[in-house]
Parts: sequence; C-alpha cells; structure tokens
Amino acid sequence: MRGLASYRRFLTWSNFRVFSSSSAEHIDEDLLESIKQRIERNRRILKKHSASHFKAREISASIGNLRQSMASVQKKQKAAMEPAANSIVNIPNQVSIEILGNATGLLRACVVIRTPLKTYMFNCPENACRFMWQLRLRASNIVDIFVTAATWDNIAGISSILLAKESSAMTTRLHGAMNVKHFLECIRPFQDSDYGSCKYPSQVEERPYTMESYEDAGVKVSYIPLSPPLDMQKEKNGRRSDGRMKRNSEVDVAFLVELKPPPRRVDPLKLMEKKVPKGPLIGKLKMGETVTLPDGRTIEPGEILSDAQTGTELPIVLVAECDSEEHAKALLESTAIQAILSGEKHLDYFVHLSSDKVTSSESYKKLLSAIDAGNEVSKRKTRHLLVNETNPWIPSVESVYKHTKLLNHIAPRLFPNLHPLEWSGLVAQNDELSVDDGRFVRVAPLQRFWMRRPAYFQEEPIIMDLRDVEMNFSESAQKLIGDFQNEQSLVEPTCEYPIVTFLGTSSAVPSKYRNVTGYLIEASKQSAFLLDVGEGTYGQMRAIFGEEQCKNMLTNLHCVMITHAHQDHMNGLYTIIYRRKEAFEELGLPYKPLILVCNRNVMKPLKTYSICFENIESLIELVDISRHPITPPSSPNGASASKRPRLPSPHLPPARNILAQISHDMTKYGLTELKAVQVHHTRMANGYVLGVAGKRLVFSGDTKPCDLLCDEGKNADLLVHEATFEDGHEADALKKRHSTMGQAVDVGQKMSARHVILTHFSARYPKVPVLPEYLDEKRVGVAMDMLRVRFDHLHLLHKLIPIYREIFVEELFELTVRKEQRMFKEQELEKKRALVTH
Repeated sequence: MRGLASYRRFLTWSNFRVFSSSSAEHIDEDLLESIKQRIERNRRILKKHSASHFKAREISASIGNLRQSMASVQKKQKAAMEPAANSIVNIPNQVSIEILGNATGLLRACVVIRTPLKTYMFNCPENACRFMWQLRLRASNIVDIFVTAATWDNIAGISSILLAKESSAMTTRLHGAMNVKHFLECIRPFQDSDYGSCKYPSQVEERPYTMESYEDAGVKVSYIPLSPPLDMQKEKNGRRSDGRMKRNSEVDVAFLVELKPPPRRVDPLKLMEKKVPKGPLIGKLKMGETVTLPDGRTIEPGEILSDAQTGTELPIVLVAECDSEEHAKALLESTAIQAILSGEKHLDYFVHLSSDKVTSSESYKKLLSAIDAGNEVSKRKTRHLLVNETNPWIPSVESVYKHTKLLNHIAPRLFPNLHPLEWSGLVAQNDELSVDDGRFVRVAPLQRFWMRRPAYFQEEPIIMDLRDVEMNFSESAQKLIGDFQNEQSLVEPTCEYPIVTFLGTSSAVPSKYRNVTGYLIEASKQSAFLLDVGEGTYGQMRAIFGEEQCKNMLTNLHCVMITHAHQDHMNGLYTIIYRRKEAFEELGLPYKPLILVCNRNVMKPLKTYSICFENIESLIELVDISRHPITPPSSPNGASASKRPRLPSPHLPPARNILAQISHDMTKYGLTELKAVQVHHTRMANGYVLGVAGKRLVFSGDTKPCDLLCDEGKNADLLVHEATFEDGHEADALKKRHSTMGQAVDVGQKMSARHVILTHFSARYPKVPVLPEYLDEKRVGVAMDMLRVRFDHLHLLHKLIPIYREIFVEELFELTVRKEQRMFKEQELEKKRALVTH
C-alpha cells in the first residue's frame, strides 16, 4: 500500500509537471529580466544627456532595439503556452461550476467553470477582479470571458482583469457580445499607474457569435444567438416597444458547454505490475506513446491505463440570459439544443441568468417543459441554477465584512454594520445557504457544482468564517477603545449634516480591504452628491445602506462630480446611472436627469459606450468643465505642432464657479458653492471646493501639492486630501503627480483647514497606511472604507490613530520592515555610486 500511495503522489505531481516543464523549455525568464535591467540602465543614462546629443540618440536606439527583443521573447512565451494548455494531456480531470457573484450584495451575476489550468468566466461585473481571490482564482488563469449580453453589468470588470495579468499571459478571448474590445481600447489611456501597469499586459481577441463555436483541449462551447423578431426592436424615444431601454446590440448569446471525454487515467496497480519505473516514461505513456523499458520490454499505453472512469461525470451545461420572452423562444428553436430536447443528449446543468419576470413567462415555461420532456427520454434530470437579484443576500467576501465589523466594534457611530444586518455564520461551497424551490436552485456565493470529479479528489475547502466571535485586544488597546467610546458618547448632536461617507480609499487598484475612490456627500435627507465613482461604488453604497435605503439615496442623488478621467475615479459611473434610473422606476417617481460635472475625457468613454451598447447620454445632464487648450505658435527650432506644449485658454481661469454652468438652482439641494480648481495630476485634473449645508468642503482629487488649491480652499471646514505615498517616496510622488502623507498634511496647514482627512492610499498598504506620530500632533484623520462621519464627529477622527497602531501592529511592523529594507538598498546604491565616482 505504501508503494501504491507513492505512485499516486508521483502521478498527481506529474500531471502538473507535464504542463509546466513543456512551457519552461521555451521561456527564459533570466533573459527577460536581463533585457528589462538593460533598458532601465539605459534610461538612467539617457537622463544625463540632452535630446540632441549623439550619445542620447545612440541610447534611444538601443532602448528601442531592446524593447523589440523583449517583445519577441514574450511572443515566443505566449506561442509556447497556447499549445501546451490545449494539449491532450491537459484535458482536465476535475471541472466545476462555481458562483463568484450571485447577483446580490457587492457583486452582480458572475459564474465560472473552473479546471486546474484554466478558468472560463461567464460575465464579468464590477468588482470581479477584486473579489476573485475569495475563490482562489487568479487573473492569469482567466483566458476566456463569455459575455451573454452587451450590458454594463456583464463587462464592467474586464478592464480590471486585463490590468491584473502579467505581460507573459496568454491572449484573453472575449466571446459573444461585439464591440467590447473597442470599448476597452477607448478606456485604456485613462488607467492610472500609481500601482502596477497602466496598459493591458495581455492581448485581447474578440470572438463574436458569428464564429459559431470555440474549442480547446477541455471543452467545446457552442454560441447560440438570441435575436428577437424585428417588430420587437421598434423604438420610441430611445425605448423598445416592450418598455425597456433599447440596446444597440440586441443579439444576446447563450453558451452550450460540452466537456471533452476525459483521457483514461494511469492505473498505479498496472504500473507496479508491469514494473514501469518512475520518470519520463510514464509521461510518454500518458501521451499515448509506446515506450521501451530499460530491460528491453515494450509497453503499450493501453497496458497501464485504467479500464473505467470513476467519480462524477456531468459534462453538459447551458448558460443563458434571456432578456425577454422572445429570447426564450429563440433559445427553444435553436438547432444547438435540439439534441437535448429530443433526449439524444442530456443537459446536466442549466445556469439561468434571467430575471424572475422572464423565467415566470409562458415562453420560458415552454422552454423548461421541452427540456423536461427530453429528460424523460434520457431518464436523467437537469439541475436548474438561478443567478439573479432575487437570490439570498449573503456576504460574498470575507475581508470587507470582517474588517468593517472590527471597525464597527471600535467606533459604531463612524463605521455602520454592513448589510445584510446581523448576518453571522459560515459561507462554504456546499448547498446549505442556497434555496431550492423545486424548480430552481437559487444559488449562494462561492457555491460549487461538480461537472467532473475524480473519486479520490481531495482539497482544502473554501470557507468564509463570518461568525460573531469575541475580539481579543491587548490591555492598552482595550483602554484606548474604551476612552474613545466614552468621549464619543458625550458628543452633543450639534450638526447632523453634511455627512461624508468614504466609499473607497485605495489608489489606482482596489485591495482586499479598500475599494477605489468614491465619496458620498449628504446635504440633507432629501439631497446627496457623489464625488468620484470608482469601480464598485454602488456595491459599497448598497452594503452600507441596504437595498431600500439605497434606492432612496439614489433618487435623492442630484449631482456627480468627477475629478479626472482615470478609471479608479469614474469606472463606477455607469452602474450608478443604471441603478438610479431603476430606483426612480421602482419607486414610481418621475425621472430626473443626473447632473454630471466632468471634463471631456470622462465623456469620451461614456459616448463610446452609448454608441457601442446602449444610449445612456439621455439619462444625464452634462456640465463640461474642460479648460479647452490652445496650441502656441511654432517654436524657432521647428518642432512639430504635435510635440508643442499646450497652453491654457486665457478665457477660462484655473479656478472657476461651476454653479453658474448648471441650469438648475442647486441651492435648493443644499449646494451653495461649487468651484473646480485645476490641480497637478493629469492635464484636465480638478479638485473641488463645495459649500454644503453651511460648511465648506475641499476635495483635492489626485494631485501634487497645489498652491492654487490652498488659496481657493482657504479656511475650509474640511479638507479631504490624497496621500498616495508614505514619506520617503517623494520622488515617486513627484513622478506620478501624487502627494506623500507629509505633503498632504502641509497642504492642510497652508489652507488653514479646520479638519483634515487623508485618503487615496496606495494599494501597497492594503489594510492600513503608515501612521507617523505627527498625525496625532496635527489632529489629522485617516480614512478607512465605510467611514461615515458627521461634522460634529470630525474632531474624533485623529483619536482613532493610536487605536489603529495597536490593532494593526503586525501590518504596521511589516511596513516598517519594508521601509528599512528600501533604505538599506538605497544606501548600498549610494556607496556603489560613490566608489564609481572616485
């Protein structure tokens, strides 16, 4: 038995080795690293010479050649990976359907079919990239994304997935909906590079439904177009005859996924019987080759392969999002599923992404009945998995809920409990939290359904532990928390509004604990504004306020102000527009266009989306704050116009009143001042000065320290300033046009701001940023996600910093170690430079 167990361990290891070793033969990571180092070295030398110098031209040419060499190596890498991933030895022996998002809470509908080497994702909503780690998924393994309908909910997270990939990643294929690649190219220039790449490292291939199918070593996927009759597409005032907004691409796509038959597995008992030694000969036999053993015997593959398959084998799944009864009719009449309806083939799973309104319609019931009739012939059952907004609302990510619960325990008036309120328990991959109503299984987040599972399969289960447990703090932390809570309880309620809610405090990309930028400003119970709307902003609002209160908040949302066009500040805008429109409809209120204050770079992706997918420009009222540039006359040295610097128009000052551009009287909503101030980040970046409910608020947006902002925001009641980098990173901050923590505090002092809150921390600090002592001395607050603060509580924020130092001691120690290591490396470099100089 010991020998048999040893063989099994070796075979499990060799399954991975077949793929990784074959790829490694073509990949020279050392060469790539060497080229990168040479490029960086040449760039440093280039800075020492003027552009016209001969040495500069020579080095520029060298850098170009090195980049071509690097691109060639990466191309060879990808070319080597594709056939390896699709080779017959990599037909997966375990395949499962897993629910990343069940369409409630923080994540809309997102389903994956998972194998050990590849993950097939069906729809990619906002926050998919941020939360995929909960299922132990990596962006590099998501090569195929299938889009059932060209709606924002289905494509919003694709750009984040692409940015998270490495440069050597395989080409990402987008299946089904058309024009997605075009939209991604439109938003690509507006990625921030505070942390990671601002370009998509992975190439993108679009595979429209007209290509009919996709096939690799593991699966065959048939595309089933769902096109409604022409009379359904007649529009009136931008709407279809059935009342829904008209989409420009009405051809939605269903996907029929069929697993390839698994290869026969190696039988360890037969290996021992034939005395086949461990090593490469077993790999060759698995690949179907006949081998000769050292003793001269010839072994055929069939002699050591198992005779029968054991375990679970449910190989066919249909994924469909029917937007109307007509789509259900189109699916029923599709030739692709006729073999299933006749009973010739059996449908094991049907993943329904359709709304309850559609699934309860007569046409949909006919589709389900036809599938049932086929099941009677095949004598098997289909499991119907429903993934829509009526599913049970269950927390879908452990880190966000645990972190907020910890902060709520410390300061319940500043950090509200997240919805669903009072939820406590374990979230696992079993079916304990799903709801089976006899026809549909209303799935829960993380739930897994096996399509193929070997009999001996074992792995560490994925479990989210959100049970209420007693929090153990040190004695010093307990005393600090007790003192803080006593002081907070004594605060007299003198100023209920405005209220500022921090929906995201991370820079460029989200972390496990922090979302990207978003601020909600409430002027009263009937009036609210958003300033910046990073990806996932709506999900954060829904978690804080709950479903019903969030609807009311959206109908009271009058204006959105965007500081600049980077995606971490605007990628959540489209969801806010859609959910706000739905809230008006569900509450039976007449729709009021959302006032959007932004520059033209924000409008460019929105216009592209409206052209490619669905016109949402009619839902907003644009207030363009672009400072239109002019190009100066040609310079004496004859530089081309495209290279000439642009000058600001003399007709538009760098700080100006925006209220005058808005056609509505915003004072009735509590907004008495709105000033856009040009700051130092992108060419069209702005900070904002707001007068809300009698208080003066300043939001810096992304910027280096800016004297103009100090002047315009003089004597502000609250300054919310970005602090992307810790002190000591001034060079990085200058290069990327951001501020360090110390620089942000200095801006607050120059402005004479009564209160300062720091935010927009680099994702290098996933849970908490560095907390220097001067924050206490200067009474500066540090924002955390879900912080909801009234003005009569602002003076308490800096008193949380000593508590943070106690409860996040491990995280802060790690940051200190990193800082010491960085300083040591810099000192060593300085010594080397000094030796070279002498």
